[in-house]
Amino acid sequence: MTLALAGCQVRPLYATPPDGVGAAQALPAIAVDPPLNRPEQVFRNRLLFGLRGGGEGAANAYSLGYRLILGEAALGVEPVTGTPASYQIIGNLSFILKDARTGAALVQDRVTSMASFNRSTQDFANIRARRDAEDRVSETLAELVEVRLAAFFAER
Repeated sequence: MTLALAGCQVRPLYATPPDGVGAAQALPAIAVDPPLNRPEQVFRNRLLFGLRGGGEGAANAYSLGYRLILGEAALGVEPVTGTPASYQIIGNLSFILKDARTGAALVQDRVTSMASFNRSTQDFANIRARRDAEDRVSETLAELVEVRLAAFFAER
């Protein structure tokens, strides 16, 4: 059993590897494309905070391009009126990480997240509930992208 475990290697995701360049050093050096709309702004803000920890970024060695698409689906229907009462926001984000110097693609992937919200008879409450669901989806997508990027740099 000891022999079987001897080949296993476990190390923290953000640990500095022997060559000195790991996830903790590479993530702050990622430039993220500017947003086109509010959900993308929420995604970008959360991602930059996750990559840089609230600090300034390092010299841009990588660039991250992305495309965020949000959809909405009715989940529950009122039995008397037949109008939808519950909705689900579905976010699909595709991203590509490139080397800033060469333009070579390093990572290309797609992530998905969902959040639900309920509608009421109040218009403002409906707008706010939808926006909150969009924010939850965008923030979750940012966390998923951050982990995928960290895993990529940790295994390099």
